[in-house]
Amino acid sequence: MATSRSTKRKPHWLGGALLFSGRPDPTWTVPSEVAENLLAVWSELKPEDMKPPPAPPLGYRGAFLRDAGGREWLAYGRVVTFRSSGRAESRRDPDKRFENTLLDSAPKGSLPELFLRSD
Repeated sequence: MATSRSTKRKPHWLGGALLFSGRPDPTWTVPSEVAENLLAVWSELKPEDMKPPPAPPLGYRGAFLRDAGGREWLAYGRVVTFRSSGRAESRRDPDKRFENTLLDSAPKGSLPELFLRSD
C-alpha cells in the first residue's frame, strides 16, 4: 500500500539587493528563522500613508524579501513596502531594522561592503 506524501513545503524565502544596471543583482536564500524575524520586525513597524524616497538610477536601490507565494517586502530609504495581490502597504523603518537584518543574511562576500549599514 502506498503512503501519501505531504504536499506542504516549507516557505522558500529569497533575498536580494537592487544594485546593478545591466547585470543580475545578487540574490540569496534567506533562512526561515531570519524570514520569521523579518516578519516580526514588519509587524512592529507603524503603517503610514507614504511612499519611499525615489531611488537613484544607478547604485543601491533597496533590498527585497520574497516568498514562494509572490509576496514581496522592499526596504529602501527607511521605508518598507509590502506588495501582494495588487495591493501595497508602506511602513516607516527609522532604524533600518528590516533592511539591515535582510542585508546581514546575505552570504559573506556576495554584497559590496560600501553600502551596507549606511545611514
